[in-house]
Amino acid sequence: MAVQKYGLDLGTGTIKIYKEGQGMVLKEKNMIAIRRKTEMVAFGDEAYAMFERAPENIRVYGPVKNGVIAGLHDMKILLDLFLKKIKCTNGFIRSNEFYFAVPSDITEVEKRAFFDLAMGSEFKSKDLYIVEKPVATALGEAIDVLHTPGIMVIDFGADTVEISVLALGGIVSSRLLKIGGNAMNEAICEAVKQKYNLLIGMKTAESLKLELGSALNTVQSFKNVLGRDLISGLPAEVKIESQVVCRPIQELLVQVVRTARNMFEHTPPEVLRSILNLGILVTGEGSRLTNLEMYLERALTVPVIMSDVPDQSVIHGLGVIMSDEKLHKLAFSVKEAIFS
Repeated sequence: MAVQKYGLDLGTGTIKIYKEGQGMVLKEKNMIAIRRKTEMVAFGDEAYAMFERAPENIRVYGPVKNGVIAGLHDMKILLDLFLKKIKCTNGFIRSNEFYFAVPSDITEVEKRAFFDLAMGSEFKSKDLYIVEKPVATALGEAIDVLHTPGIMVIDFGADTVEISVLALGGIVSSRLLKIGGNAMNEAICEAVKQKYNLLIGMKTAESLKLELGSALNTVQSFKNVLGRDLISGLPAEVKIESQVVCRPIQELLVQVVRTARNMFEHTPPEVLRSILNLGILVTGEGSRLTNLEMYLERALTVPVIMSDVPDQSVIHGLGVIMSDEKLHKLAFSVKEAIFS
């Protein structure tokens, strides 16, 4: 029986699917639009286009929150739709293996949700494996995980920042902070509201973060944005200064640095020495923030390695595990973990 292997990174903001032999075959927004709680209106990028624009009877949201499945029913619908889109097959001739990337710092119940998701799919799985995201990230960046004496990985996601220390194929420690890119956008919305009495949406905040945001205080710049004036209630255009955008971002980054320092204090000396030599790998879509590399190097006094393709580190790492039998031990069989 032919087995087709798929790697799945169900991120809060984006879902990515890797097919063995073809590479990454899908990358779309992990969102669904539901009318009156039952009727599916749109999914993926089409649903994201409706975000903050849909009428009250249509709910547009992502079923993954803080790196874990929060809406199992809707995530099942999304998964099947995405698998159909990439022409995943099912039947006696072909069978499927699914490799899910999950945060390491989550509970067994939260990990079990991925098993329930796969078992509830119309695309039945021969085997289901869990790969811890920090391990997949390092493999995706061509790091020899099995023999590396110590490295730190910081993954800036949509809802979370995961900070992990890896050594010799395992995770020494890991922390999952709920202060990802969405938290930064919310903080920017609040800062603009307080400073200018202007109400803006998350998409506008995201554009402000990308254009004006910085991890360091740099040259002042401005951007005109449209929103709703909270005093008059009318549409208004305001020139936003970069400092208003940077301040809330930097306040959240302080928490990342504080957590990383705390982890250093509890890391074995030999592993810590390796981290000082090899540096800190920084990845995730949120790592595109201007001057983030310089900020982290100054704050942690450790070399920082920025990923060239930060949004693809995890999914490429899943591809590496699927194609190399020596690395299969880094993937955990969910069936064995639950029923053994």
